Amino acid sequence: MKRLTLLVPALLAMLMLGCATQDPVSESVVAQTEARIEQARSLNADRHSPVAFRDAQTHLETAKKAIANKEFDQARALLERSMADADLAVATSQAKKSQQAANELEENLRALEAEIR
Repeated sequence: MKRLTLLVPALLAMLMLGCATQDPVSESVVAQTEARIEQARSLNADRHSPVAFRDAQTHLETAKKAIANKEFDQARALLERSMADADLAVATSQAKKSQQAANELEENLRALEAEIR
């Protein structure tokens, strides 16, 4: 019986420790997020979608701090938010660039029509 009273607290402690541990964040997830932010930067997202771009950067930096503090669940959530913000910045930048191209094409067509008349 004495063995059982010693064994139960030890098992409970191991169970609690097992539940409290978190798996580290994959470096590839961080790298993918950084790559998406770089893609947004290359599309001038700082100009076309400044709020989403800034939020993506901020969430990434906060996630890196969380990783350093071994707060892996928080880091994963921040990386997901960062990726979503970066995706939004990329999509917005691409849409604005497409709109600019369409506007230029329309202007060129008007100029050609004017030359024909």
